[in-house]
Amino acid sequence: GIAQGGELVTRHANIRAMRSIKKETLHLVDTYVKNCDGEVAAVNNNMVPPLLEAVLADYAQNVPPARDAEVLKTMNTIVNELGSLMTDKVQIIFESLFESTMGMINQDFTEYPEHRLAVYQLLRTINQKCFNATLNLPAPQFRFMVMSVMWAFKHPLRDIADIGLTITLEMVNNFNISDRNISNAFFQSYFIELLNEIVVVLTDNDHKSSLRFQCMVLGRMIHLVESNQITAPLFDSSNPDFANMTNNLFVRQSLGNLLTRAFSNLNQRQIEVFVEGLFKFNDEVERFRNHVRDFLIQTKEFAGDVADLYLEETEREIEVKKQEEKAKAMAIPGMVKPSEMEE
Repeated sequence: GIAQGGELVTRHANIRAMRSIKKETLHLVDTYVKNCDGEVAAVNNNMVPPLLEAVLADYAQNVPPARDAEVLKTMNTIVNELGSLMTDKVQIIFESLFESTMGMINQDFTEYPEHRLAVYQLLRTINQKCFNATLNLPAPQFRFMVMSVMWAFKHPLRDIADIGLTITLEMVNNFNISDRNISNAFFQSYFIELLNEIVVVLTDNDHKSSLRFQCMVLGRMIHLVESNQITAPLFDSSNPDFANMTNNLFVRQSLGNLLTRAFSNLNQRQIEVFVEGLFKFNDEVERFRNHVRDFLIQTKEFAGDVADLYLEETEREIEVKKQEEKAKAMAIPGMVKPSEMEE
């Protein structure tokens, strides 16, 4: 109907009814797979092939307004429950779902909010459960995936930015424990680019609510360099100017140069002290975050507006206070509704 009548018919009652049936069918499949304990092989053999055949092509070929986020959510459930059994199907999932969805959401930061979160949740699950499948992606597709993750942690919405940073951290960890040839190729291609983009969002006033995850990723990446876990050179080893260069020194210089260009109001010594602290505290979570926070306040980019830099502590205090109030209410009969009481 949409192919014949165009996007306008997506508002017609009969088309909306058929889409409702599609959504409920996907919801049924999602629920079944979540509760198929001990039957994952049967689901993989009997349900997944015809489901992918029916759903993936329909999603990819449809117009964006008629693509249902339930497809992404159902695929996320299937990959999560079946794990490595889905490895051989990741390629077609990428081609049919990931690329078409990114084409819908990468034009701005507001359209299709449900699809945004769902596609990154699916990508995270694939990285967790079928990581080896991503290694078999063609080079252009793999780069597109990495660029999409970087785009996610630049997103102004906190939940999208946080999941993008989480995927980055898990991806870096996965490559670090992979075959050394594979990890070296990844780090040589993407380490400096990822590091620079993390520093950009870290020092950007629009992303301060994600400070915790930004520090986790930055600290982990610096730790890999500082502990010499990355054995391949991150610099151009054929360049005679880098004859005596090491990864540790190169990353320090890269960070220093990036910060010097970004903050002309800081002197060289201030930047050197900050970079030195990053390497010194990289495996001490609290000290590392406090060091970063002190630097951000020092830059004056966050002057007068530092509440979000302490967002994690604030949320923790609110949760503690909420639990205390609940405990007090529970001690008084009738203060808590039966529906709010724990079983």
